[in-house]
Formats: sequence, structure tokens, C-alpha cells
Amino acid sequence: MATTLQIHKPYVLKALSHPLGRPDGPGKHTVGEVYGQVSGPGSKKRKRSELAVAIDGDSVHLYDIPSAQAITSYLVPPQAYFTCAPYSLRWRSSTSKTASRYTYASTQDSLSAKKEIKLFKDVVAEAGNTTSTTATHIHRCAKPIVHISATSVRTSRDTLTNQDTPAHDLIAVSADGTLISLAGESLTEKWQSSPSILTQELPSNAGCHVDFVQPALAADVIDGMFGGKNELFGVFQEKIHRQGFNPDILVLVTSPEKSEFTRQRYLHILALPTERASQQVNQQNVIPIFAAPLPTKTGAAKFQLDVRSGTLQELSEGVLYTYAFNGGIPRLENKLEVPEMASFLRLSKTSVLAATTDSLTVYNPVYRSLQATAPLEVEEGISCELVTYLPSREIAVGLRGTSLIAVQIEAPKTRTSKRRAEGLLADSIRRGLPRAQPTQKRGYVELPPSAILAEALPGTMTEEYLAQLAADTAKADEYLNANNLKEFEELLAAQFKIQLKAKKEKKDKKDKVNGATEDKTETSDLPEWSWPSKRSDYPQVDRRWVFYAISRVFAWTNSSENPKATHLSCRLAESSVLNYLVDAGHLTISNIKSAFKEEIRELGDQIDNVIGEELPAVLVEVDPAMELLVVYLSSTQTSPSELVTSIKLILSSLDLLNTSSAPKLQELVLRPSPNATTTTSEADKQPQDKDTEMTDDDVAITNQLDQAEQELQLTEFLATSSPRYPLRARGLSAAFSKLSACPSLPTVHTLRRLLTAEEIVCLMNVLRNEMIKDGWTTRYLADSESSDEEEQEAPPDGSIKLIADLLSRCIDAVGLGGWMGFDAILRSWGSQQDAAEFFEDFQNEVSVALEGLNETVRLQGMIGEATNYAKRANSSLINAASKPNKASSAAAAAAEGEGITTTTAVVQLSAGPLPLGLKTEEKIGLERVRGGGEIVQRSMRQIGMFVSKKRRGYEVHRISEEGLLSKGSGRPSLVVQEAL
Repeated sequence: MATTLQIHKPYVLKALSHPLGRPDGPGKHTVGEVYGQVSGPGSKKRKRSELAVAIDGDSVHLYDIPSAQAITSYLVPPQAYFTCAPYSLRWRSSTSKTASRYTYASTQDSLSAKKEIKLFKDVVAEAGNTTSTTATHIHRCAKPIVHISATSVRTSRDTLTNQDTPAHDLIAVSADGTLISLAGESLTEKWQSSPSILTQELPSNAGCHVDFVQPALAADVIDGMFGGKNELFGVFQEKIHRQGFNPDILVLVTSPEKSEFTRQRYLHILALPTERASQQVNQQNVIPIFAAPLPTKTGAAKFQLDVRSGTLQELSEGVLYTYAFNGGIPRLENKLEVPEMASFLRLSKTSVLAATTDSLTVYNPVYRSLQATAPLEVEEGISCELVTYLPSREIAVGLRGTSLIAVQIEAPKTRTSKRRAEGLLADSIRRGLPRAQPTQKRGYVELPPSAILAEALPGTMTEEYLAQLAADTAKADEYLNANNLKEFEELLAAQFKIQLKAKKEKKDKKDKVNGATEDKTETSDLPEWSWPSKRSDYPQVDRRWVFYAISRVFAWTNSSENPKATHLSCRLAESSVLNYLVDAGHLTISNIKSAFKEEIRELGDQIDNVIGEELPAVLVEVDPAMELLVVYLSSTQTSPSELVTSIKLILSSLDLLNTSSAPKLQELVLRPSPNATTTTSEADKQPQDKDTEMTDDDVAITNQLDQAEQELQLTEFLATSSPRYPLRARGLSAAFSKLSACPSLPTVHTLRRLLTAEEIVCLMNVLRNEMIKDGWTTRYLADSESSDEEEQEAPPDGSIKLIADLLSRCIDAVGLGGWMGFDAILRSWGSQQDAAEFFEDFQNEVSVALEGLNETVRLQGMIGEATNYAKRANSSLINAASKPNKASSAAAAAAEGEGITTTTAVVQLSAGPLPLGLKTEEKIGLERVRGGGEIVQRSMRQIGMFVSKKRRGYEVHRISEEGLLSKGSGRPSLVVQEAL
């Protein structure tokens, strides 16, 4: 169930007095937050439900939000105006009821331009009396102060003995990046840093302008912005821990002062001085830890940072950008466009409260959805500036005109004491924001006309096209009924966008169906099609013409008298249309079903199996040499039924199926086709005289002669394809590859349906033979038995996976019952083996193949290791040769000046063992890449650390006696003996 937030009607929390004017414009109200802390170890500052409101020329007021009551106020001169939001800290002792309140404010005099930082201190004793003191510090920064905040209270010996007074410092940041540290009690200046620590990442001579500052603790920054990685915080001498050493950090967003309307902003992380360093007066100890640019360039912007979650949000020109940190680098996570948004507050990671001139709205920036909204009273020219949000009380506070307003954001009523996950996708359904339409029109770019989109897709449904389609199909039927195959093929070739070859003198050719030669037939005048070189070059055609061609080339017969009769047959076996349908991959089951959708209704769900079983047999009947079948297997998307049937036909033609149920190739070729259309010569069409009528004996003799001639032609086809059957072997490989890619469960069911147990075992023997022939059962390191044999082409690396998959499916197809009766199958073959011997041989072959694979992997690792070593050694030698020794170069130059010829000795390398396990010396780089892509020089300490890592576990250094006696080098030579 989606959650529903509810925004109650906003109400006035406190009416404020009108501010006095500034020199550069009207007066303003600035609002700051109030923090509280109790003395004691492990105590941290916590945000209080109070606000500090500064009014130009008037005073600083402290208000309690829940009760809407004023706590106290501090007056300022009428000519003073505030440069930034005030900061207030309430300190209470854990041993007494004494409480102290420190309120800091930065002012500037409109008459004398004097810049001051004021402290208003109130001490409330146990008796209830209040003591008020003030302190002032005049600073000389060129730019006004834009941020003030107090550091964490230091736990020194003085603070442990005197818990009524906190030991803290005040940090002030000016607009140009100058940092000032003042004592929290007396506002005495301790140190001041220059803006140069922030201008290192900015363009030269551009100046620096601070746009946003937020104090944080180091542990929160490490966990939220750096993902727990504290490598960059090694500048501290102690280990950072949330409950222990946790120094103060400043997170700043800066931009170049001299920039255009859209600025490139940078994120800086600075480390403030620790407790020990803060005691040293007039010493700058601010350390820049990290700097990175923000990924977007914007104009005037407002920022909010949640350090613990690592989320930075920026509002600029009605667009809310949300950045997430990856290793400290800000990445744009999402962008929310609300054109009238004036200010915002982060409620949670998935909720943002936005204020416009007339409403308050809660958005989900992750899914760009609107969660809740509430109207505001329309006041011309007055917008609402959201200030703070109290999660414990679910109250948001804003400043509108001269009034502090508050709004209650009620959680869903279904929420229990334990908050469930909010901001889910379910909470944003049907609440999405409309995308803003671009106000500027895209520039017109004239592009060249597209050759692909110049024509409409084939089969476009228009009235003109449908009328032309009906006329062309009627004309094609007329040609076919008149037995005018020439015009029929020319018409279909034009529809299929196939070019026709020029007419040439025809020669007598053998017919592909029955091998007979005809002197004068109409088929000799059929046009010759110009086939493309690749199947991908076939143009796109209208599928309705494909359906039409299938319905005319093939015929479908529903025979209820003979259930074993085939349904599918070929009527135009000699037509080029059949070759086109096969080669272009149009003979799919879905296309055949669409072509005969009226005739196949009686078969119901069995139609896919029927077509898959009969289509390969029809192709073999048309082309006994199986060229059409091989092309069909390689060009068409097939199912397991067509693949298994094709494999069965090919294995039967190779006499590899030892069963009587397997169809013989002669039976398929010589089987009569009731729907076949034969072409006859003009002499055959003439009526015969009664005197020349043939008797029954003559007809029988003629049929026997025709059958014998067809058998002879079939034998010639099978004999001329070489004894190794390359064509059928290619078709068998294509069928095996596609069958292994099919899902295993349909493949197993198809094998059980189309093949008997004996045929499946024969298929397993073929696969075993392929595994042996490809060399998978031969040891890789074994010597070749016969070197005189011609080299065979190496099988592909994936063939063993294919064979293993098919063998597994064949084993599953036979089933447990089939393997239990396997002895009967062996006896029917006349084999002397029993089932145990068969499985033992099969297991040995698989084990040998697995052992060969393991040897191949081991040899590949050895050769790869030696090759990598050779590459590294060669690169190191090249680097050494490119940097000659200075001493040798000087000696060579001197020898050349004296006319002395130098000789170079050529060392002949001899073959040795492979360098297994050796490593080359790699040069340690003098530069490294820091976070954010900065390239810096390595220190000597880091280089020494890398050198020490190259050493072995331990080494023994022996000082030789010759080294002690040598005087040439001045120091003894070291002989290193590595203990392995």
C-alpha cells in the first residue's frame, strides 16, 4: 500500500519586527540554528528545537519552536547589519545546574564599514540569576564573513576540572576563503589562513568566492562521503574513531569570483587544527584533504549537505540537483525540475520539501513524483524561505516576509512505532511530474535522404497496394493453371526482388529429381535466377508473397483413409521458387501454417510435429543429393522436430542406423507423389492411335526400366560425393549444432517420439565416433602414430561441449527402462558385447576426454606463463637499451676521439628450460594517482615500501672476504643468498 504524507495548514510561529535598511538594499532577516551540549566524555553537540533570528539594525532573538516563545534577545546598533546567520551554543554542566549560552554574530557598520564578530554570553546559575557579558573582535578581512560556527569542545585537563566553561573555538569564514580562528570565550584571534588553500583547484587569477560552508566530524565524512575509506585522512597522527579521536572538518563549495553567469563549482574538504595544534598561537594548521569539481555548471545556487548519508543537494534556477559521493567524487544522481521552487529542505533521502510563492510541496527526487502539497496565502512579491526541519517533531520552519511560519508534516497513519521503508516506487505510482517542454526549437539540420527509409516497408497496408496484390496473385494463378512456369517464375522473381540472368544457349543438363535428361521440355525455357552471394543480401519482401509461394510450391492433403500417408508434398520440384524459399530461410513451421491455415485445422495441436517430420523428407524426395536439406538446415530457424528428422534421414543415407524402421533413401526418392506436377513434351500430349497402344506387359517393363534408371542415378549421386560424404557431414554438423542450442526438455521428448531406443544408441555411437575422430580422446602430449597421414583441420574448441550435451540428452531419452533392456538391443545387432562392457567403454572414453582437457588447460597455463615472462623481459631489455650508461658512452666517445676502434661481442643465446615461475624486475613508477585523478610524486618512503615488497620471505646476506680486501670501490660487495 502506498504511503500518503499530509501537510497541514501552515501557521505563523512568530511575528518579527521590520529590519532597517542596508547600504546596498533593504534590510534582511537571517536565521541560524541552535546547538546544545552537556559536559562529559563522549558528549556531542545536538541540534535543539530553537532558532536564532538576526534582524538588521535591531537585535538577535532566540525562539523556542514548540512553544513559540521568545527565550532571549541581544540588541545591536541601528547602523549594524548582519553578514551571515548567527550561531548559538548552549552548554550545561553534568555536575551542576549551571547553564551557559554563547551566541555569536557577524556584523558590519553601515557608516564606518567596520567589521565585527560579537559574542553574547549568558550564564544561568543554579539560583536562577543570569549574568550577561559581551565580547567583540574586529577583523580586517577584505570580504565580509559568510559563516561562523564553533568547533567541538576539547577534553583537556582544564575542562575536566572546570566543566562550567567549555573549551571551544570559533571558526569564521570570509567570502574570499579566509579562515579565522577565535577563542570561544574571549574572541582572541588564534590563527588566520590565507585563501590560497582554496584557490589551488581554481583557475589562475580568478579569485575565490565561498558559496557554502558546513562543519562536520571526520568520522561522518569518512563514512558518508568516502564509503569508509580513510586513506586521505592519514595526515592525522591518530586513528579516527567515532567514539575516540574525531577531529573537526569543514566542507566548502567555492566558485571562481571572476566567472560568467554559470559557474564551475568545486567541493573542498579541510581539516581544522587538532587539540594539540590549537594551543600554538599564530600558526596556520589548516590542511586541505580533498578537492573535486561538481559535475554541473549552474548560476546562483543554494546548497544543503547531509554528511552522514553522503548527499549534496543544489537548487539553481528551479532545478534541484542531487549528488552522491563515490570515493569523495560527487556524481549527479538525479535532477528534479520545479520551475517556481524558491527554497527547499531535505526531509529524508527520498523526500524534499519545496516552497513556492503559493504552496508547500513534498517531492520524491528519486522517482520525480509529487507526494503531498498544501496551499499558501498568496502575497504579492513575498516568497517563503525554508529554514530548518525538526525530524523528532516533524515540523518545518520557514521565513516569509516578517513572520516565522511553521508547518506540520504528518506521517502516514499506517506507520507503527517502527518506521517502515518509505520512498519506494509504489509510493510514486500515478504521482509523476510532467516533463518540461523545451522552449527553444531545435535547429533544422538538413540530412541526406536515407536509402533504407526511402521506400515503405514491404506489405504496407494501403488500398492501392492491396488491389495490386490481388491482381498479381490472380495473374500468377493464371500462369500456373496454364502450366506457364516461365511467366510464373518471372512474376515471383520480381516480387522477391531477385534479378534474372540473361538468356543463353541451353545445354542438356541432368534433372535434379530423377536424373533423366529431356530434349524438348518446357523446363528448359525456365529463367535462371541470379542468387546473391550471401544470405543476408536477400531483400525484405512481403510475407503474403511468401505464403502464396509456399501454398503453390507445396500441397497439403488430408487423407482420412490412410493415416500413415503424408500430408505435405511438393508440386513444383524443378522451380527456382523452391530454391529461393529454402535458401532465404522462409520454410519455417509458422510460415507453412500460415500458408495452409484452412487445411491444417483438423490436426489441431499436432500440426507442428507433423510439419517437422514431413518437411525434411519432402526436401530429400525432391533432391536425393541432400543439397536442399543441408541448405535448409543452415538457413532456417528450426525446432527439435525438424532437426531430429533430418539427422535420422542423413544417418539412414549413411547406413549408420541398424534398425529396420529407419527410412531408406531409395524409398524416399522412389515414393510416388500424388500431387506432383510433371511437365510433358508436345509429343506426349498427342493422342495415341489404337494400333500403337501399349499392353500391360509393356507398361510394367517401362516402369521397371524407369525405376532402374532412377536407382542408377541415385547411386551416381552418392558415389560422386567422395567416400567421406562432405556434404552430408556438413549437414549433420549443422543439425547437431542447432540441436544442442535447443532447450533440453523438448529435445529429449522429440528424441523419444521420433527415434527408437536402438536408433538413439546408434546416434550415441555416431557422437562417440565424432569425439574420437576430433582427437578429444587422444593425449595432447602423445606422439603421433603416423606422420604420413595428411593433416586434418582442427575441430572447434566448442565441439566437445556440443558432443557432451547431445550425449547427455540421448542418455535421458533412452530412459531407465531402455537401459535395463539394453542387452536385448545388443543381441538384436548380433554384437558380442553386453551392457556392462558397453558402459565401461563409454566411461573410459569420457574419462580420457576429460583427462585431455585437463592436460590442455595445464599446458595452456605453462605456455602462457612463459610467453608473459618473455614479453616482460623483452620490454625491460628495450627500456635498458634505450637508456645507455653514461660511463660507457663517455668511454666510447674518448676511444673514438683517439682513433681506437671498439668491438662488440655478440653472445649467442642457447636454448634452455622454460622460465616457469620467474618474474621480471619491474621499475617502480615515480608518480602516483591520487583520489580525484591528481598525479603527484611518490615519496622516498613509498618507493622504499615497494622495494621491500619485492624481497623474498627472508634472505641471507654474506659479506665476502674478497669484498673486504677490495680497494677499488671503497665498500665491500654484498653476495646475496636467497633461502628458499
